Amino acid sequence: MEAINMKKKWIICVSIIAIAYFVLSLCDFMYIPADKYPNIIRKMFFHDNEKVTVRSIGKVFQTKEGIYFLYNDRLMYMNSYGAEVKEAGLKQIAWIIPDNSNVFFLDNSVYDIYKVKQNNETKPIIKRSGDRIYIDGRYIYNYVYDNNTISKYNLDGKKIYSSKMYYGQLMAGGVGGIIFNDYNMRMVKEELSNYGMGVDVPCHYIFDWNRVKYMPKVLYTVHYYKQPSIWDYNNNFIKLEQYDEWAEGWDNKIRENKNKLRDTENRNMEDYELVSIGLSKQNPDYYRAVDGYIYFYHALEFCYRDKNYKNKISFDSTGDFDEKDKTRVEFKACVYVMFRVDVENIENAGDTSQLEYEILDVPMYPIDTNDEIEVFEVNDNYIYSISNVNNATTKEIKVLVTDIEKGTTRNIYDCRELSDDIYIPGIYCSDDYVFLYQYKIEESTTLRIIRFNKDGSNPILVMDENGEVVMKPIQ
Repeated sequence: MEAINMKKKWIICVSIIAIAYFVLSLCDFMYIPADKYPNIIRKMFFHDNEKVTVRSIGKVFQTKEGIYFLYNDRLMYMNSYGAEVKEAGLKQIAWIIPDNSNVFFLDNSVYDIYKVKQNNETKPIIKRSGDRIYIDGRYIYNYVYDNNTISKYNLDGKKIYSSKMYYGQLMAGGVGGIIFNDYNMRMVKEELSNYGMGVDVPCHYIFDWNRVKYMPKVLYTVHYYKQPSIWDYNNNFIKLEQYDEWAEGWDNKIRENKNKLRDTENRNMEDYELVSIGLSKQNPDYYRAVDGYIYFYHALEFCYRDKNYKNKISFDSTGDFDEKDKTRVEFKACVYVMFRVDVENIENAGDTSQLEYEILDVPMYPIDTNDEIEVFEVNDNYIYSISNVNNATTKEIKVLVTDIEKGTTRNIYDCRELSDDIYIPGIYCSDDYVFLYQYKIEESTTLRIIRFNKDGSNPILVMDENGEVVMKPIQ
């Protein structure tokens, strides 16, 4: 009898503990933000921030033995000397997912994620993958639009957690986003929201690191030097800053290039003063996380207002104003620049603090009129970017390389020709080469693949429009 009573007590205790565990897991206060955990715990699960590199799906993958790359849905292999190309035997592949020594790919039928074993056998590890896939050397992140959920897996496809996010990635109008160390970020684009970078902060259950809830924070992206207008959504919470050397430098650059900017060319800039500098709410299409930094090419907005605007705009009895008056007295000029943000700063920044960023010396469109950056990759402290121009008679593609440390940009490849084919470019990097993909817009298929050295020398036509291996220099 005593043994039975003891067993009942154990059952009751275990039941109470299980119920308490479940109930407490529903309480937000039981979840600790990742940045609040001691470093010794964080290092068990994440990379050092200086080494954080996140890759998404692509077309080229470097291994010790050679280079795998895709032509349409065919997996091709180039040997380590870069001299021989052959089919690798796998077909119906939509994308390669590169990750150090592991090879993953996404098939183009049911979009399962496969892992390639050392004997070239393939094994499905994640069924029905989502709309965005990221991999960081330890984990695979799989994002699904429909339910705004991110799922985290180990490299063998074992699910670690799934959780809903606040700043899910967008399906149109700037679809980019980036996930790193369980964090997620993108520009806050929602209507009537404040200007800022939205960050989903992973909060781990105190009794189980692999149980995660996301909490939002916003890092403001606008610097105000004058009191904002009453129609500005930010006017209730801004902090005015001094018109410093940085702001003056940009102000002068805009005024010097007024004839290149659509919103300034027909205005007398002497009548206007700089109100603010900030990032556009339009979300970028591409984010790249490399060696502890996040890169994105994005519009920097400069808000100018008539110095005597109060005398030039009228309000009715309800406080409303004519939109035409507003357009006449205030406008925004935009310049596209390359931003770089430190991962550690994003993790440690408090909610509603300012986003800290650098602006790198990549061509700034439209100040650099002929260099509108379409896509880019970051590799070995260099940024490889593509400027693509199409008009009725001519197509021009330029590949630019920016040395991040030196702040210099060179045109390393230039292709101009008359053609009826209008195509868009893609760029991918291996250890020693840059691969330029050209796609037909009408058919969404690869037109040709060109390979050249990192410095732009020795351009080689790898595969032609017919899908044939060529491997001959381009004249």
